[in-house]
Amino acid sequence: MSPPLLAQEAEQATQSDAQVQTEQGAALPGPLPGPLPGMDKIEQAWAAGDFVFVRNGLQRHAEETGTPLAQYRYGRVLLEGRGGPRDPQGAKLWLEKAAAQTHAEASVLLARIYLSAPAGSPDRDLARAAQLFKSAAARGNGEAQYYLGLLYGNGTGVDADPQEAFTWLLAAAENGHVAGQFELSRAYARGVGVAENAAAALRWMEAAATEGHAEAQFYLAYALDQGQGVTQNRGAALNWLHRSAEGGFVQSQLALGRKYLSGDGLAHNPQEALRWLGAAAQAGSVGAMAVLGRAYLGDMGIAADLRQADILLRRASDAGHAGASYDLASLFAGQIELGQAAVPEVDLRQALVLYRRAVDQGSEAAVLQLGRMAGRGELQGLLAPHHAVPWASVAAAAGDSGALDWLRTAARDGIRPAQTALALWMLEQPETEAASAGQAAEWLLIASEAGDSTAQHHLGRLYIQGSGVEQDYVQAHKWLNIAAAGGSSAALELRAVAADLMVPEQIAAAQEAARTFFAQVQSGPQAAQK
Repeated sequence: MSPPLLAQEAEQATQSDAQVQTEQGAALPGPLPGPLPGMDKIEQAWAAGDFVFVRNGLQRHAEETGTPLAQYRYGRVLLEGRGGPRDPQGAKLWLEKAAAQTHAEASVLLARIYLSAPAGSPDRDLARAAQLFKSAAARGNGEAQYYLGLLYGNGTGVDADPQEAFTWLLAAAENGHVAGQFELSRAYARGVGVAENAAAALRWMEAAATEGHAEAQFYLAYALDQGQGVTQNRGAALNWLHRSAEGGFVQSQLALGRKYLSGDGLAHNPQEALRWLGAAAQAGSVGAMAVLGRAYLGDMGIAADLRQADILLRRASDAGHAGASYDLASLFAGQIELGQAAVPEVDLRQALVLYRRAVDQGSEAAVLQLGRMAGRGELQGLLAPHHAVPWASVAAAAGDSGALDWLRTAARDGIRPAQTALALWMLEQPETEAASAGQAAEWLLIASEAGDSTAQHHLGRLYIQGSGVEQDYVQAHKWLNIAAAGGSSAALELRAVAADLMVPEQIAAAQEAARTFFAQVQSGPQAAQK
């Protein structure tokens, strides 16, 4: 629950020289001469957009009458830069005057300034912000109660206290504060500061959604769509999802676009899908960019547009979206049909780069595809074979015969990780025969003697079990000891199990065998082979 910042904090527009001078304390021309304008005249000027009149009129009221309302409104005009340059320091001065007269709205606005410290404003002061919110909240101001609830929830400016957070959020919600109702719903749903209560969570979620809270509408739509804590009603869910999307909530726009694209719960409508996915992508949704980019590859009734697909998928890929990286890689690998659209030339080198990026981003599909490519010989010459072993292992486990053949060839060619991977594949088959287990042990021994700690660990395990080899605790302890020295924590744990099954003389013999192995390794390959 992070307090939203003032809108002005995000503004980066260049200020005029007059602005800079004002913020540094240079004097501006005084208010217009003449009789003090009535507040009704100022209201009329505000409605007409004459903010110069508003600014001057409020300045005179603040200075001449000293009423907290005039001080508050003048401070707000200065903060927003209406009728003249922004003057955050001047705004702070007048808001402090109004807050000192217990004006609740002035206290809240001033607290928000101290909380977010927009450009040119006073330095951030979280303790002062909390103090101001407490003052206004105690007098029944719903916005102050809401913010105070957030501060207690986050431990911002006050000690974190979930119960206090709940108390103030409840007060704000009952006071009709919509964002407070949404946050209260989340507190009930998660059991934060109060016992978990799904019914109360739903009630406050509906209250916030009814008042137009777009995020509440999204989560209410999800609950109704899935039947989560409420009777499933997909029609009502779509209603709320539409309202949320039209309210500008990006996740709803993405979800609605996906539904129109797939025909999930409504009629398939490519144009509406493009409309909503485009809106979400324009708003910066990486997920929408990925879905829309995939759609422009000719998916789900959308006409293929390679240029648009490339732009969107690259943006999503660069932002870390694994699916976009995978789709882009598949395009360069020639794995996507584009119908009549211009198809780019197959570029396996570029495809490899993108598939590897997708793997790093968490794509299991990319791992499988790279394994299949290795099995087809498409990675030949593009990278060292040992890099492809983990991918080929996954593809072989998934039943790809080409990947399995590639592993066998790599193992025979002396690729140590392939020897270990092939052995593990043999051991993981549903009904490993003694002969297969024996072959697995042989490959593990070859890889173990070459220094592969994973192979050493599993070879030690086979010696404990007597699987594929005769049960031998001394050999088990030896290889597990060697693997543990190579950094295998799993081997270290299993070595302790083996030691519990051995007498001291056996442990001593195993330790001596391990020392002999290390001595042979240090003497060089020829000594190790003797």
